[in-house]
Amino acid sequence: MLFCCRSYRRHSRLFGRCYYIVIFSCLIGLSWSIFNNFYFNRNDNNLNEQKSPLIFCFVLSENDRHLTSSRAIVYSWGKRCDRFYFITRLQNTSIELMMLENFQVTSDIISNTINKNTFDVLSYLQDAELFSSYHWFLRASDDSFVIIPNLRRLIIQLDNKQEEYRPLAYVGDVEQMYEKYHIATTGSVMLFNRLAINRLTLIDDVEDNKYESERQRCLTNMIYDHEFIRCMKKIQITINPMNDNLILSQNLSTYKMDKRLKDTCCSPNTVAFRASNETDMYKFEFLYHRLDALSKINK
Repeated sequence: MLFCCRSYRRHSRLFGRCYYIVIFSCLIGLSWSIFNNFYFNRNDNNLNEQKSPLIFCFVLSENDRHLTSSRAIVYSWGKRCDRFYFITRLQNTSIELMMLENFQVTSDIISNTINKNTFDVLSYLQDAELFSSYHWFLRASDDSFVIIPNLRRLIIQLDNKQEEYRPLAYVGDVEQMYEKYHIATTGSVMLFNRLAINRLTLIDDVEDNKYESERQRCLTNMIYDHEFIRCMKKIQITINPMNDNLILSQNLSTYKMDKRLKDTCCSPNTVAFRASNETDMYKFEFLYHRLDALSKINK
């Protein structure tokens, strides 16, 4: 009996050691699982951000705003584009204000010519081999402010819906402002995919010459943004395949002061709007990208 007791104690001691080893192993496995989940999910999110399509941004700037709003754009949202250029002849400015080749001698851009200038730029980009890897193009003026993280989310949503397989332009509330409130705009932010640029600028073998002449006349005579949009619709470019209030064509103060517009602005997903001056641009830059409380919206 004494032998049995000693044997039992010996085996129970061995079992007790194994018990602690098993518990310790389980704790290590659980800790590794939690770390693995957190680390790789974070990496997947970063990978998704890195895989967002390349964005080519160009800004049409008036001569008298080169040292003010244009400079503010460079040091705020402009630097977050994958490629960024100004479309004008920049005078007495630093080298950071980059000019797009072939447009360095462009005279002053005014509201009556901004959409024609836009068409010229899109025609150039369509043929430029250097920019062939870009599939999304953003047009803005020198009073525009763009929230690039929201822009990337919008593009990813469009890509997930396979919108990149048809010509489209996202132009925000331009048409709504004109049709409902008779507010005409020029230079509002517009987003084009490459297929839309091809449709706009390439002359296909069209059997109906009347259709082609109407297209040319439309693009030649346009002044306002809503006229540009009508031209795009005539050549079957899809306009605003998603919610049309993500790009705002007016200054934020306009939406606040005009009672008719109080329900049309804004959302945490807003992509772009107009700024009053360069000071406002720096303020928006600080509020969105520097303060954690706002920079983590919808994340």
